[in-house]
Parts: sequence; C-alpha cells; structure tokens
Amino acid sequence: MTDPLSLCAWLAILVAEQMVPAGTATDTQALSQLTQNAQGAQTSQPSVIDGLDLIPVERDLVERTNAERARFGLAALEIDPELMQSARAHCTWMTLHHSLQHTRQPVAENIAMGQQSGEEAMRSWMSSSGHRANILNPHHRRIGVAAYRTAHGTVFWCQQFRP
Repeated sequence: MTDPLSLCAWLAILVAEQMVPAGTATDTQALSQLTQNAQGAQTSQPSVIDGLDLIPVERDLVERTNAERARFGLAALEIDPELMQSARAHCTWMTLHHSLQHTRQPVAENIAMGQQSGEEAMRSWMSSSGHRANILNPHHRRIGVAAYRTAHGTVFWCQQFRP
C-alpha cells in the first residue's frame, strides 16, 4: 500500500513539474485533478466525508482534531470544501517553496513542518498555546486540512478554521 504522505509528495512534484504557479486557481485545479487521479491508483479507497474525497492523511488529521475537541466537550468541526481547497493550495505552496509561512487568507490557521505523522503534528499543535487555541476555539465550526512531503522527506502540515 502506498504511504499517503509519499503519495502527496508525488502530487506536489507533479504540480512542480507542470510549472503551475502556486496559489492560483490553476494550481488548485491541477492539484485537485492529480489527487483524484492518484487516489484511483491506491489500493484503499479514499474516504468521502461530507461529499469530499479525502486521502487517508487528511481524514486522520480531521479525526484527530475532532478527538481533541471532544475531549474538551466541543462540537466536531465540519469539513468545508473551500477550506480544503485553500489548505491544499497553501500546503502545496509551502511544500514547493520549502517555506513555513501563514496564508494571507482570512482564516485561522495552524501550520507545521517536519512532523512525520498526524499524531506528531497534533501533539506539536496542542503543546503550543496559540495553535491549541485555534483547535479548541468554540466558535470554529469548519475545517480544511492538508499534509504534503517534499522530495527530501520534510512534511508540511496545514489546518484552516472558520466559524
């Protein structure tokens, strides 16, 4: 079975090879198409949650986020198509530019670099007061996530939230 993060690296490399500028509508469309094509090659089916196809690492990150919220009596976050598109596009940009930088979009955002699993990323975020506040904000109702690995193995993570 293909490692989900390696699959994401393959997607990011394909986007880069096609010379698609990051952060544009074309980039997001290309990434979406590549994700759909690559998921068909996986031995396990992608998850469809709230009408969106999620690769396993995305599903895992949403589940871990909602598990943390449940521990504190907070409602689960709903996956938002616009936030998924935004998180994927921004995570692609960070991966291609090897730069940990917040988006300019009007969203609450957690980003990370270097953690090798969703468990490690969540542990890092929950150990940081600002990131923890985003995850446990009772006003947040929607989420988008992404995680991509560079060709050298560095993983970039992104969570975006909105009320």
